[in-house]
Amino acid sequence: MIRHQKTRRGLDPRASDGFTLVEMMIALVVLAVGILGVGRLFIFSQHHAAYGREETQAVSLAEEIREKILSDNFDDLITIYDEVDTDNPSSITTPCQIWANHLADGLGGVSGRGQIQVYDESEDSEIVEGMRTIHITISWMEGGKDMAAEMRFSVSKMGI
Repeated sequence: MIRHQKTRRGLDPRASDGFTLVEMMIALVVLAVGILGVGRLFIFSQHHAAYGREETQAVSLAEEIREKILSDNFDDLITIYDEVDTDNPSSITTPCQIWANHLADGLGGVSGRGQIQVYDESEDSEIVEGMRTIHITISWMEGGKDMAAEMRFSVSKMGI
């Protein structure tokens, strides 16, 4: 009498407890798909981290020129800062030159752009006499899209 052992595959005297070649190939395919998915996740997160750096750099550049504007004489704000555009080198005044260089270095030169507009009561009826509103726009290309960081603030003349 031949005695058959009960295995996980049923009653088969030739069955072993190891993996078959088909099982091993399926396991390898599942493992490869999982590793590729994790790899794509790392690439995706790296691109988003780079975009976050660009946005942080743009906000920092807007803060930099804001501090410069606040340190200058109120009566000179329009003369120095109005209509400054880093895409138009002739519009960049001497006090803005360092900022324009930082912008070119920080946001990749060609894709980074800084613009400054200074408004007074003659251009906007909501602005009180003796005040100026400054609008700073930093723009750049990010993943084929136009991105921008804007800052708007007002300053007033003290001791009129």
